[in-house]
Order: sequence, then C-alpha cells, then structure tokens
Amino acid sequence: MKGFDKALDNFQDDIANGDHLHAINCLNELLTEYRQGLCDTLWRETVIDHCRQHPIFQLLKEDPYTSRAYDKPRGYPGDAVMLDFAYYQQPPADASALGKRIFDVVTASPNALSVRWRRVHIAGLIEQIALRQQALSILSVACGHCRELELLEPTTRARISRFVALDNDPQTLDEARRGAPEITPWHCNLKQLPARDEHSGFDFIYSIGIYDYLTSSQASQLTAWLMAMLNPGGKLLIANFTIDNWGRGYMEAFMDWNLVVRSREQMRAFIPRGASPHTCLYYDPYRNVIYLLLSRPA
Repeated sequence: MKGFDKALDNFQDDIANGDHLHAINCLNELLTEYRQGLCDTLWRETVIDHCRQHPIFQLLKEDPYTSRAYDKPRGYPGDAVMLDFAYYQQPPADASALGKRIFDVVTASPNALSVRWRRVHIAGLIEQIALRQQALSILSVACGHCRELELLEPTTRARISRFVALDNDPQTLDEARRGAPEITPWHCNLKQLPARDEHSGFDFIYSIGIYDYLTSSQASQLTAWLMAMLNPGGKLLIANFTIDNWGRGYMEAFMDWNLVVRSREQMRAFIPRGASPHTCLYYDPYRNVIYLLLSRPA
C-alpha cells in the first residue's frame, strides 16, 4: 500500500495548499476504484485502516459534513441534519475556514447532487398526483425534516388532507413539525414493524432513505407492509443507493457511513405479489440512486 499512502500524502498537501477541489475529487475517484475492485475484507483491512491512520483523516474531519457522519451524534450516520447540509449547502458558522472549503466540495459531489435531486423528484411526484386528486393522503417513511414540502406550490399543499411523517428519531420529528405544523408525526422503528398499523389509506407513500440500512428480508417485509397501507390505485416509491455510487469509498473510509447498496435485480426482488403490472424501475440522472415505483391495483 505504499503507492496508496503516497497518494494520500499528495492529496493532503494539495488540500493544505488550497487545491482542495481537485484533491478531494481525485481522492473520491481513487477510493471508488478501490471499493469496486476489492472484496469487503481487503477493503476494510487495507484501505480503510490506512485512511483512518493517515493524517489526512483529521484534516477531512474539519468538514462538518464528514465529521457528523463519523461522530454520529444521533447514533447513526445520515441523519436529518446531514440531509439539510446536502440540501442547503450551508455549513455551521463555527466550522473552520478549511472545514468550510472541504464542506463546499463534499456537498457538491455527485452523491450530494443525487440527494438534492431526490428531494425535487419527490416534490414533483406529489405535484403530479395532486393534479388528479382534490384531497391527497401522504406518508413519508423515515421522513427527515420533510424539506420537500417547501418545494410544493401552495395550491398543491392545500390539497394534502393528511401528511403523516414517520421516523424513529424524536428530534427529527420535532423539527419536521416546526417546519410544517400540519404534519402528523408517527414515531416508529421500521426494523420492528408494529403488528397493527396505526395509519392506512394513503394515496402516495415514499421511502427515500431507510432501504439503504435494511437487510433484504427487512426491506421485503417493509415493502409489503407499506403496500398494504395504500388506497386502491395508490403509489409507493422506494429508493436505494446503487452499488457503484460515486462517493461510496469516501463515505465508508472517512465517514464510517456504510450503506446497503443494491442493483436493479435486487430492487426488483422487492416487488410483492399483487402489485400492479405498471411497475417502474429507474435511476436518477447521476445514476447513484435507483428508484422503484409500485402501484396498488385499483
């Protein structure tokens, strides 16, 4: 790994000398190549260990986005505060000058672009469905701060008769309600689904973050559970990061952020019996996230 250590030395020097954009992008590309080419054991025992032991690790942790994922103040990476970092690209005021420069690069990466596109895409789907219905019932699963509601036209928002926001993080639900007082919070652990649903009868359900943390068995159970809560003709959208997503190597090596990534075939396996034949499977424009749109037969 001498060549890899030398590359880290060079990236560290470039960041310290102000060429952080080129250095971090090249670092991401190199880590992605290693992640794709090594088995899990070799990846952890060679690349990750070298990254964490190299001085560049402490340099990159000046970035509040990187450090929050690694430190996990809520007990898990990718919390709603991190999503807001990606959405608004505004670092905390107390971040160092270097940390802010690294933050600007990391939150402008293709993976962050996918996160921002995801938010816009959800808002667009809600707009489309609202054109066909006067009263709309929606469930957001692992909802975060529900920032997609900010993008809706006032007329669309007025047509939402019920918006249920489901999350396992009480702080996240509190912030979501501050931003959208009309939502109904639902505190629920999706890895331990309740035996009986507290809510049902939805026209649109979307889950754009939790599948990245579920086993295949858990994901299949969740999909069936959510489909059962749809109204006839209702739609369910689920999203998952892809196996070759651009920032996977950096996320695992420096952020300790390990996603359950999936291929088209693995996503197809979640289609439950009884789903409408009008199933749609597609990527975002950056091909970092794959979406599965299911319909309940009318």
